[in-house]
Amino acid sequence: MNTYKKTAISVAVLFLIALVFDIVASNIYQPILNAPDYLATVYPNKMPVKIGILFDLICAPAMILIPVLLFPLFKLFDERIALGYIVFRLLEGILFIFIAINSLSLISLSQDYLRPGTPDASCFQALGNSIHARIEWATLLYIIVFTLGALLFYSLLFRSKLIPRWLSAWGLFAALFLSTGALLHTFGMFGTMPLMKAMVFFAPPIGLQELVMSIWLIIKGFDPDAIGDNRV
Repeated sequence: MNTYKKTAISVAVLFLIALVFDIVASNIYQPILNAPDYLATVYPNKMPVKIGILFDLICAPAMILIPVLLFPLFKLFDERIALGYIVFRLLEGILFIFIAINSLSLISLSQDYLRPGTPDASCFQALGNSIHARIEWATLLYIIVFTLGALLFYSLLFRSKLIPRWLSAWGLFAALFLSTGALLHTFGMFGTMPLMKAMVFFAPPIGLQELVMSIWLIIKGFDPDAIGDNRV
């Protein structure tokens, strides 16, 4: 097995880890953190929340390792884009950790809220709303950073023909579609709808593309002719 085939398989596995763990994590803890009575229910359900966030944290190193493993190959085509992709993925990982820390803080807030003799609940509600707002804005920024990095990633793949162009074009379209949803939410086009509910419509194309691309990379790898013929 040549070096680039190993790289393709490693990258595919990392994409699958980030994709699957993120989906599983969101389904474990998001319903708890976003429940109407979250102040009363987060602490009693702290274990699934912690497990879900742990799964999310596993995504962060997977995201960062993807461009690092790809750099020796990508720099053959465009070193600036290869470096830019690393920067965007690093920012994604940092934002993921920031979101996880804020989510974990809701466990402590819920614990204090449930203590006997706590003061007026409105104080806790205000603090909780503030934490949720930070999570919401950080998630929105994460989506924007993710789509910018994805556009770099798929534009280089499209130019280099390392994978079939239809698969790269799908990635470009899906990234643009997701960024459109994020921008529409930023400017209040969805009213009071939470970000993650709005993204249920915009996220599937990129998730499915990453799944198909990962399977392709495991089975086929990168096109060896593209590596030999399309260096710039």
